Amino acid sequence: MSSSFLAPRTADRLPIFRNDGRTVALVLVGLREQLLLDSPEFPALDAVFDDLEVVLGEHAVLAIGEVENLTPRLHAALRRIIHVAPQNGSGVRPETAAASRGLLTERFPDQPLPALAHLRRLAMTVSNLLDELLEEPA
Repeated sequence: MSSSFLAPRTADRLPIFRNDGRTVALVLVGLREQLLLDSPEFPALDAVFDDLEVVLGEHAVLAIGEVENLTPRLHAALRRIIHVAPQNGSGVRPETAAASRGLLTERFPDQPLPALAHLRRLAMTVSNLLDELLEEPA
């Protein structure tokens, strides 16, 4: 082991910590992302982004089976984000969260076209909320 590892810390060796607004905001972004990644109720964040790409991507053409599989997954993601959104410093504006809550209680449509429209609204909502939740400060 190096001698610097064993040496007691002195004032001249202490790391510099900042308490400015940007640093605090960056730490909050990291904590929010970690909360989403470590939460057992929340699907893996990469999987959510993959699902969003499948639904909203430039060449998105979905079969009814895909709609039936993707809808509950994105609904679970929405529930988790809505749960995190009211927490202080989440980054999600209250009006965005309030406008998104209605999708939590909507029934999944039975017909293919309304089901696809519902899934796309769900995906857009999740995407917008994730943008606000994970947005890094300027």
